[in-house]
Amino acid sequence: MSFPIDVTDAEGHKAQAVAATNATWDLLDGSELGAGQADDLLQRSYAAAYHWARAARSTPVNLTRASWLVSRAHATLGHGELALHHAERAAVHLHASADTAADFDHAYIHEASARAYACLGRDGEARAEQVKAAAVPLADDQDRAIFEADLAAEPWFGLPPR
Repeated sequence: MSFPIDVTDAEGHKAQAVAATNATWDLLDGSELGAGQADDLLQRSYAAAYHWARAARSTPVNLTRASWLVSRAHATLGHGELALHHAERAAVHLHASADTAADFDHAYIHEASARAYACLGRDGEARAEQVKAAAVPLADDQDRAIFEADLAAEPWFGLPPR
């Protein structure tokens, strides 16, 4: 669904997108979430995606990362079908980004699919996506370390982390 963008408000959307993204990460720290926090996690992640779609100078890379964030929020809460849906949306946005995406964006697309498949109990597909995620070459050592830590982090729903 597309909404008209008020260009005069696009900078405000960008500021809100950044704030919502950072606020979502505050709840993705590995702590167990109560019911209210679970709702808040979803609201924050969807707010980030909403605002990135309307932000000044937003690109397919921003949309890729926003869809990944919504997928991760759903996976964290055990919502496998929704996690997979948003992982697939992230992959569509990544494809649209052509060569403007970072190498780690490609790795995270596989990580999102792997986590969603694991949540759904589709362990073979999850493991295959974990392997693909780990195999993406990352040029920057710091990016590699961050990605490997994220790939090892729960939830994996009984599937051993890569």
